[in-house]
Amino acid sequence: MPVPIVYLNGLFWPLDKAKVSILDRGFAYGDGLFETLRAYSKKIFGLDEHLDRLFKSAHLIFLELHMTRNEIKSAIYETLEINGLSDSIIRITVTRGEQKSGINIDNESSPTVVIHARPTTTLPVLAYKNGVTISLFKNSAPKIIGVSKQIKSCSYLSQILLREMALKEGSFEGIMLDNNSNVAEGTISNIFIVKANILKTPELNEFVLSGVTRKVVLELAVSNNIPCKELTISENDVYEADEVFLTNTGIEVLPACYVNDHKIGDGKPGPLTKFLHKMFLKSFEE
Repeated sequence: MPVPIVYLNGLFWPLDKAKVSILDRGFAYGDGLFETLRAYSKKIFGLDEHLDRLFKSAHLIFLELHMTRNEIKSAIYETLEINGLSDSIIRITVTRGEQKSGINIDNESSPTVVIHARPTTTLPVLAYKNGVTISLFKNSAPKIIGVSKQIKSCSYLSQILLREMALKEGSFEGIMLDNNSNVAEGTISNIFIVKANILKTPELNEFVLSGVTRKVVLELAVSNNIPCKELTISENDVYEADEVFLTNTGIEVLPACYVNDHKIGDGKPGPLTKFLHKMFLKSFEE
């Protein structure tokens, strides 16, 4: 197989030659941002929305990107073209760049920008047919002090550890609760519940990321006259839900049928979950 080619600060490198300094703030402190995108037949899902979030998040953490949106778009598409990829997962990583040791920010330094694309790896069909199990973790939702919104920060240790804990419990995903036992989001996903034919998802706040797939699902619900609400969701709301599903760029709309060994609804993917996933996939045919 050919060696993947990676975009790094304006140049393209073989993956095994693409290196950053040990003084890079992303390596030293996790001081950076990332976005994960997905291409379907070279058409990138939610590209503008992902870039909106990237630029807004960069502003929130005082990181000035030295590339325009169009320059980033061109670099993404060129990365796909060089690698001969059609259906792919693309990760954009932006760090504060190489700086002197110490936590003070040097605003004169240039950010590090990396674009890495790889073939899409999809979940087994049975995951969508039978649903997955999720685990709830109390008082675990992380936030970044001084930032009023949840962002895709490279400081991802909390999510990494909780996901590992969930996997050790036999779950696909760990769902994080805030200190009031309200549902925030998953370690890699947003969460939706259905109760009495009403679609609900946690409202956006410092614990809940404005997921791109989350936004599309809400738009699909509205366009199909499905009642939906963004509101506070408690731990008990999940246990008592008729349906639960997860969303992110890679998994799309994934049914969850058990939570902490408790059966959700009848223990099978619900009709609204299946309908929304079908509509989500159909949107790429237009």
